Amino acid sequence: MRRCLNKEMYQETAAFEHYIRDRGLRMTNARRAVLEEIFSHHEHIDADRLHAAMRGKGLDVSRATVYRNLDLLADCGLVRKYRLDRHRVLYEHMHAGMEHDHMVCRECGRVVEFVNRDLRAQQEEICRAHGFDPDDLTVQVVGCCITCKKARAARGSAPPSGP
Repeated sequence: MRRCLNKEMYQETAAFEHYIRDRGLRMTNARRAVLEEIFSHHEHIDADRLHAAMRGKGLDVSRATVYRNLDLLADCGLVRKYRLDRHRVLYEHMHAGMEHDHMVCRECGRVVEFVNRDLRAQQEEICRAHGFDPDDLTVQVVGCCITCKKARAARGSAPPSGP
């Protein structure tokens, strides 16, 4: 059964269908379900959590299908894939004009989004100065959030070493 889609979701679905068909693939119910599920989440989510959410709704979609379709969605620009470290990858759906960057706590995994127009302008200027044509501009600051810093100070422990 197909859900009623709002105008934005209709556009995302049409873009994904076009992308899929251009690659000689079919728009299956499983692909549509992954698309709808990732767009129903308004936070960063990993593939396993997305899979669990779908299974919790009674959708019979394999873990491999979720991973493959998240990669397809990332390739076509509807989803952004963030590698936080060697073992952790998060996804978030994209909307036009939704440019932002991230601060990631190495200790608790918290992700904080931030927007800094001056930083974005500096990135663009650096690219122009070097004759570089960027496909994407992102900043990911990895460190320790205030909550973990306070907890570490209370324990009197040192920060964990790098990756």
